[in-house]
Amino acid sequence: MSAIKPENHLPKNAPRLGNGFTRLIGRIIMKMMGYKIEGKYPNHNKMIIIASPHTSNWDLFLAIGTILSLGVKMNFMMKKEAFVFPLKSLMIALGGVPLDRSSPKQVVAQTIKSFRDNEKFWLAILPEGTRKPVSSWKSGFVRIARTANVPIFIMGADSRTKTLHLDRLVEPGDNAAKQAEELRLYSKEKYTGINPKND
Repeated sequence: MSAIKPENHLPKNAPRLGNGFTRLIGRIIMKMMGYKIEGKYPNHNKMIIIASPHTSNWDLFLAIGTILSLGVKMNFMMKKEAFVFPLKSLMIALGGVPLDRSSPKQVVAQTIKSFRDNEKFWLAILPEGTRKPVSSWKSGFVRIARTANVPIFIMGADSRTKTLHLDRLVEPGDNAAKQAEELRLYSKEKYTGINPKND
């Protein structure tokens, strides 16, 4: 497997983090998992990235490997219960934001403020909201994108080919539930998660 080269996948406006050592750690993680990256992120300084399918705890390590190997800063929201020792400090350093799912309105307001207050802000979201099989996606990411006036980028992991696909950019529509369902069906058709039984 060829080495992951950030210049092949990151545009000029991508938010950055890390150094040569952390990129080496990321490449080691990706090599151990056997995953490669195909495609390139769009040259936007602000966007929502939807990562799917989310079927396994191993998705977290794939995300960490991607972030470190590319040296890209992606903020990501996860349930606060996931921020536990020994990964809590690492997750926060990588851009993790503990999510209190009991206060969804507050989460939305804080997210929109983050887009407005930062010159560069990429927010990665797991639209399933769980590792278990789901029949619909939570559509809040579409409403957030529309309110913050940022595009949505699709990133899909396919365990059949061990490939993380940097797929395509879409603009948020007026019907959040309809668009979330269209994106769910698109992802379901194209990608297979690490634990396929949870697709």
